[in-house]
Amino acid sequence: MQRKRAIAPIALAVLLAACASKPQPPQDLSVTFFDVGQADAALIRTPENETIVVDTGHDARTAELLRGEGIKDIDLLVLSNAHAEHTGGLAAILDAFPVHELWYSGLDYKSQIRPLLERAEHFEAITSGAEKHIGKLTLSVLHPESLPLRARDSSPNNHSLVLKVAYPTALYLFPGDCEMECWEDMFKYHRSELRANVLKAAYHGSENGTTSGVLSNVRPKTFVISCGRGNEFGHPNESVLEMVQKLGAQIFRTDQQGAIRCLGTVCKASK
Repeated sequence: MQRKRAIAPIALAVLLAACASKPQPPQDLSVTFFDVGQADAALIRTPENETIVVDTGHDARTAELLRGEGIKDIDLLVLSNAHAEHTGGLAAILDAFPVHELWYSGLDYKSQIRPLLERAEHFEAITSGAEKHIGKLTLSVLHPESLPLRARDSSPNNHSLVLKVAYPTALYLFPGDCEMECWEDMFKYHRSELRANVLKAAYHGSENGTTSGVLSNVRPKTFVISCGRGNEFGHPNESVLEMVQKLGAQIFRTDQQGAIRCLGTVCKASK
């Protein structure tokens, strides 16, 4: 009996330490759009404590931001396309966290990136129609339509992996760097699936990534732009901002407001 009484406090201390090392799950679907300059990186967490990362930003900063969120491992990492502003932080993330599954668009990735993909426990080139259920969360791929893809066929932006995130309380759409060729594919094959409460602006708010047709099909209530302060491309485009304002959607910008944190469909700026 004395031994049992002596062990119990130790076991309790170990249990409490283990619990303290894990972030508390959110009460609703949580999506954080990190401020990573002229790049994309977002963290999705569910009340079931599943973790999904969409794109990795330019560099190791994204891994540091994930550590700051208390992340210990990543259930799914999604790369929307092969450009550096989406894949540049991949090596640092793989160094810092176990990545259980990795999805990528299937476009021919540069030779230095390809070995990194193989460091995930499972990696797969994904096409339209792929779906994953994680508790109450459903992840659906709406683009690209087919494999294999090659950069010479058209702009790599138009091979973007487009991810629809559906939870009972919220719908999010992550279109990567989709331009009009990519959107036209989705209008043709997935028009009824494009509706979302929150739309991550395609191609950092470029006029090639958001048109009146895009907005009328997605009908977002919230429009989140991930772009760099004073970027050389002039993103976001003024015409895009005017269209979104005319729609009546709320606009958030990482270049002006820092990280954008959403719970369900309610988003708030860090600044």
